[in-house]
Amino acid sequence: MRNTAWALLTFISLSIGSAQEPESPIERYRRLEFLPKDGNFDKGWKDRVLAEYDVINAADVQPLRAALKDADPLVRAVAARALGIRGDKDSAEVLAEMVKSDPDYAVRIRAVESLGYLKMKAEIIELATKDKSLGVQWSARMAAAQLKSEADLAAAVRQAYAAGIKREVIASAKVGRPALDFAARTSDGQPFKLTSVLGKKPIAIYFAAFDG
Repeated sequence: MRNTAWALLTFISLSIGSAQEPESPIERYRRLEFLPKDGNFDKGWKDRVLAEYDVINAADVQPLRAALKDADPLVRAVAARALGIRGDKDSAEVLAEMVKSDPDYAVRIRAVESLGYLKMKAEIIELATKDKSLGVQWSARMAAAQLKSEADLAAAVRQAYAAGIKREVIASAKVGRPALDFAARTSDGQPFKLTSVLGKKPIAIYFAAFDG
């Protein structure tokens, strides 16, 4: 009887402990059915968008820092991006090392991008402009431009993510379908609404397809 009671108390204690420790946003990202890999471009992308919002808005900094050394490059990449947007300057050294030596080009892209957000490690960003990956080179040039800009792009991106997003408003643009109005911020932090220019002059709106 005593053993049964002890086992029951242990079970209750473990259950309470589990209830107090919900799964972290970075772990939920890891468990996505369709991570941003080749062949998954049009699969599960809405889940990836929602998961990235969750990581950037809600993830604790310490698990994100730990994730920079994760075995999965996709987890390293999203952690690097989140820490840059969050303005975590204490991660700059690790991010710089990732730019120099991470074997995965997507991770190097996110790491150098984040150094641009942080406005740190100019010499590493310059080094990345000579990376073997054209994607890393392009991201490094964008990061270098941020170093020279007075605009706080990381703050603008944080503000955009903080507004949140709902699954039901995420949709794919299609040829022949009228563009829905939307609000966003320009690269220099100014507010923008599609209706402010729609019908007044020809416009081109470009969204980068890369995620990860």
